[in-house]
Amino acid sequence: MSTEARTAPFRGPAARLLARSLSGAGGPLRRIALWSVLEAGPALASGWALAAALDRGFLAGEPGTGLLWIGLLATLYIVRALAERALFDPLAACVEPMRDALVTAVVDATLSRAVRGAGAYDAAGVSRMTSQVDTVRLVVGALLRTARPLTVTLIATLVGLAALAPVLAAVVAVPLAAALIAFAVSMRSVIRRRRAAVVAEEDVAASTGAVLGAGRDIAALGAVALACGTTGRSTRASARASVAVAWAAAARVPIVLLGGQLPLLLVLLAGPTLVEEGAVSAGEVVGASLYVTGSLVPALQLLTGTVAGLWGQLQVVLERLAAATEPCDEPASGTVRGDAPSGYRIDVDNLTFAYGPHAEPVVRDVRLSVPEGDHLVIVGASGVGKSTLAGLLAGLERPSGGRILLGGRPVADLGTRERPAAVALLPQEAYVFRGTLRDNLRYLAPDADPAAVAASIAAMGLGPVVERLGGVDAVLEDPAAELSSGERQLVAAARTWLSDAPVVILDEATCHLDMRSEALVEAAFAARPGTLVVIAHRLASALRGRRVLLLDGTRAVCGTHAELLAAEPGYAALVGHWDGTAPPAGRPDASAVPGE
Repeated sequence: MSTEARTAPFRGPAARLLARSLSGAGGPLRRIALWSVLEAGPALASGWALAAALDRGFLAGEPGTGLLWIGLLATLYIVRALAERALFDPLAACVEPMRDALVTAVVDATLSRAVRGAGAYDAAGVSRMTSQVDTVRLVVGALLRTARPLTVTLIATLVGLAALAPVLAAVVAVPLAAALIAFAVSMRSVIRRRRAAVVAEEDVAASTGAVLGAGRDIAALGAVALACGTTGRSTRASARASVAVAWAAAARVPIVLLGGQLPLLLVLLAGPTLVEEGAVSAGEVVGASLYVTGSLVPALQLLTGTVAGLWGQLQVVLERLAAATEPCDEPASGTVRGDAPSGYRIDVDNLTFAYGPHAEPVVRDVRLSVPEGDHLVIVGASGVGKSTLAGLLAGLERPSGGRILLGGRPVADLGTRERPAAVALLPQEAYVFRGTLRDNLRYLAPDADPAAVAASIAAMGLGPVVERLGGVDAVLEDPAAELSSGERQLVAAARTWLSDAPVVILDEATCHLDMRSEALVEAAFAARPGTLVVIAHRLASALRGRRVLLLDGTRAVCGTHAELLAAEPGYAALVGHWDGTAPPAGRPDASAVPGE
């Protein structure tokens, strides 16, 4: 991308993002424009009124007339104050909805990329959602309060000066134009350095987020010095970028001297000669000086200081947000769209998965077929890869080798809308959101009618919880405090049961429930049309399944509970741990209790 394209204001994605975030703000913006016209009164008439007060009043021996003109000018300042006060409501009506729209765009894009990439979370996304979105909100609000009146003031000042004394207006306009050109050129350097500062800030968020997320591993491996060095380098780079921005902004001083102080000097130097020649009056020289000192110089100081900083900051941050939130039409994992799955049979062929190119596989050479309507229970010792297999079956992870087909299509190639409609993964961590209980239950089935919601509540045994909360329309302000871990699992289970997904995977999703509640939940899902896959943490789950898949380190064996108990010593040992009995004689003990 060329320098001109990068420094031009709000082109391409940045312009689209700004337009989307301000959509619906037409009414407030029109009210702002109306009040801005009234706000420009003093800048337009100050020099002209002072010149009239002098020429027609005090210098002409008519002090009453002079005071009348001064009173008119004072009235214009009062009107401006009222206009500024009236601007707060329309300004808020523009800025606050814009922030909500930006947060929504950032969250949607971050989650979408996480789902498509199935990799490490984007720590810089937190910086965008907090620091950068708030920056846009504050900067746009500040620009509407400063750049808007500044623009109006500059235009009104030049118009008023030209109407008062065209000769003096020409004297002022030449250095002012040169100053504005110098300002436009200097802004390129400021914006370039601000862009580097924002990127450095994201690097700080990404590096510290990665270090904090791996804190235990860093401490265990003795890599504290290396981690501190990584975060220290990004922090020092951010500090250097901020200093560079400050140096670039220092160009404001000569620009103000050129465009503001030099015109004043020229007016004062040329004024006496022009008065003697009759080209202008004494009052017009004083009025032109007021235009320069009272409006033009403060406007230039504001333009080169506050507004320049805010404008450059807004452009850079919007570019970063636009790059992170620009819609992407690619489906999950960057694959091309194909035909919808033909049925929901699951075929696992030579499946292998490792968490890195040099890591030992967690799942190796697994072969499995799960017919439509099957009830499969996956068991194994802790850390053997049960939850990893669940993520692979749900399409949240891409295999390192082999493939998983759902209805003849690779499950990882399903689009971000197709996959949740086909496979519902219910993890051990139950997510219950702030809002009504009804909205939580209908999250995966927004069109579900009251009868369907009631059926899901009954199926999961959630009735006592609903009654305690005060009904399905009860608002959950803090779900973690208002619901126990088991109750949150019941809500999440009812939500999944209500969905249309024909394949449901329960990844230890009932670990906080008692045995009776767990049996009720699994029986409800088994009776529900479709396929059920259960990651088990109790013997009872294996007994309820039609088939059991044993993950035993380097191999996977599938069969009924009775078949595995008779033929697989590892399964017999696992059952012994579950029911508290010792393993049968001659059979090796399991090395770990189940559960991940």
